[in-house]
Amino acid sequence: MNFNHRPAVSEDFVTIATFPQNEQELFFIYPKWSYPVRPADMEEIANQRMEPTVVTCEEEIAGYSNLYLVEEGSHCWLGNVIVSPAYRGKGAASYLIHTMMGKAGTAAGAKKLKLMCHNINTRALIFYNKLGFKPFDLEEMTDKRGNKVVLIKMEIEL
Repeated sequence: MNFNHRPAVSEDFVTIATFPQNEQELFFIYPKWSYPVRPADMEEIANQRMEPTVVTCEEEIAGYSNLYLVEEGSHCWLGNVIVSPAYRGKGAASYLIHTMMGKAGTAAGAKKLKLMCHNINTRALIFYNKLGFKPFDLEEMTDKRGNKVVLIKMEIEL
């Protein structure tokens, strides 16, 4: 598949908001949102962050992410990663993460890209590990049903 990327625009969030297929997927993207997420809520967070980026395939949106908590010359965090169900397992996520790694290094001046992944998101943990991200810390939190979950903090040198 031939992927490209561009800055996210307001209209994109109508499509991106359809990507989370259930409450748990949305929780993985941003725990504070309620399912189904409103496009305006996604856009509000994007406007507070750096480099909101969409991945496209033949003009169709295939994925989205952004950067936040930028500490120039040190690190920044990868946020709100989501891939369209139609493009999962087809290389869109890998293209998206590599794109965001590049943006973290150039636009944010970061030497490391960090992320948080929930311990119950096995597919994502395996994926990030294959890309070279390594765990460096854990943080306990509670999901919307009151269950204890662990955020696994991971990072990669850029």
